[in-house]
Amino acid sequence: MKKELILEIIQERWSPYSFSSSPVESFKLKAMFEAASLAPSCNNEQPWMFVHATKEEKDVFNDFVGFLVDGNKIWASQAYALVISMARTKFTFSGKHNRFAFYDTGMAVTNLLLQGMALDVFVHQMGGYSVEKVKEYFKLGDDIEPVAMMAVGYLGDGSSLSPELLKRDENRRPRKSISEFVFKNSPDNHAF
Repeated sequence: MKKELILEIIQERWSPYSFSSSPVESFKLKAMFEAASLAPSCNNEQPWMFVHATKEEKDVFNDFVGFLVDGNKIWASQAYALVISMARTKFTFSGKHNRFAFYDTGMAVTNLLLQGMALDVFVHQMGGYSVEKVKEYFKLGDDIEPVAMMAVGYLGDGSSLSPELLKRDENRRPRKSISEFVFKNSPDNHAF
C-alpha cells in the first residue's frame, strides 16, 4: 500500500522516552482533551475520564509518579504532565455494564494523541502502573476503571536517559504488516 495514502500525522506518531520538563501551554492541553471529547462512543455515552497532574502541582505530580512501576518512573517523571485515562463501566441511562467502555476510551485517547502531535506535544502511554494504587488514591467505585497512564510533554534531548533508554528512544518500534491482522471472510483468510 502506498504510504502517501496514510495521513502524515498518523505516520509520524510515536512514543518517546525523552521528555522535556518545559511547561506545555494550558491551551494545548485543553485542545488535546477537547479532541478526546469528539471521539465516537456507544450510545454517545462518552465513558472516558482523564485526570492529569502537571509539574505545577509538584506534590500531586509526585503522587502520580508513585503510581508507576520503577522502570517507568525513571523517564516519565521528566515529562511535564502525567495523565490517567479511566473508563466509566456502566451506562448512565441504565446502570448496566458497558462492555464498550474501554474501546471507547481508547478511541478518545487516539484523538488526544493525534491532537497532541499536531501541536508538537508528545504522549507515551503506559500500562506499567498500579491500578490498585490509583483506585485507592481517588477512592474510585466499582464503576470506574483506570485504563492507562500517559506521560505528556515536549521532546527532550535525551540527556536524562540511560544509554539503554536512549537507544530505545532513538529506535522506532516496527509495525506489523496488515497481512498479519487483516482477514477477509474468516480469520484464516488473509485479505492482503
